[in-house]
Amino acid sequence: MTTGDKERIAPLSPAQFTPRQAELVGDWTHLAFSRVIVRHPEMYALFVPWIEQLIARSKLPPRDREVLVLRTLGLGRDTYELHHHEMIARNAGMSDEDIRAATHGDADLPDWGRWLLCAAEELVREQRIADATWEALAERYDEEQLMEVVFLVGCYATMAMLTRSFGMQVEGSADDLARIEALRDYT
Repeated sequence: MTTGDKERIAPLSPAQFTPRQAELVGDWTHLAFSRVIVRHPEMYALFVPWIEQLIARSKLPPRDREVLVLRTLGLGRDTYELHHHEMIARNAGMSDEDIRAATHGDADLPDWGRWLLCAAEELVREQRIADATWEALAERYDEEQLMEVVFLVGCYATMAMLTRSFGMQVEGSADDLARIEALRDYT
């Protein structure tokens, strides 16, 4: 599947991995993202654990996390990560309509979802959550969760920059996608 962005940095073949790269990627050899980012092992070693913390060990409810991620990726016109997060969002209980609404910033989400859309949009556009949005989020989230909202949106704005600038292409085979999905132990 093509993303529309020209591939600039090709995924490294696992056969070409150095021992360090093989250790970093582990079982994620079918994920194009891993095979591109591992071309810079030092950045891989820093960035991927941050993503894992924000996704697999987040203190935010999975659905809330995915609304934030989907909207951020939609704003960044990302295709690669959006493809993966549509699958993750479904696992978190989101319908196709919810996913579309979150990605495009439609007001079809329930009231709470609209506050999440506002937070993502304000962070991407203004680099700051507005006071009214912060206060609404603070009614539901503790301090660490509020901080995670900012970290998560910042991380996925960066992800959109990486995947689009590097021209990452969505994994083409159903077998690759099935293997990737089997490795995910989070919703």
